[in-house]
Amino acid sequence: MQGTSVASANETRRYTTRETKERVRFEATQRRAAGEGIADIAVSLVVNESTMGKWLREWGVRPAAGKYGQSLAQNQWKRWTREDAAIAYTRTDLSIAKRAELLNRSYTAVAGFVRDYRQRPGDPYGIK
Repeated sequence: MQGTSVASANETRRYTTRETKERVRFEATQRRAAGEGIADIAVSLVVNESTMGKWLREWGVRPAAGKYGQSLAQNQWKRWTREDAAIAYTRTDLSIAKRAELLNRSYTAVAGFVRDYRQRPGDPYGIK
């Protein structure tokens, strides 16, 4: 009975040998770079979703485009500077998408900043 559980554990862990891990890495890297979601890749390769996400971060793999075709910002977690805030909030002559492209941020980040800043009682950047 114990041998059966070991065999089934090895079947679900296809990445345990060096060769299979390299094959999984190659396939996951190619699919993620093409824009496929981490959850979909993990399910098809029989790997836990959080493990797949961790590996892809370690390998430095980013999709070429976001879920809805928008490019992903390189400085996703970068703090807002006064200059960036002024462009995002005051350049209403540009669409949100153009402002996001100009700032190298995602559409969602810029739209969220504008929405939140508009609702904020104070004016920490002095741009209202």
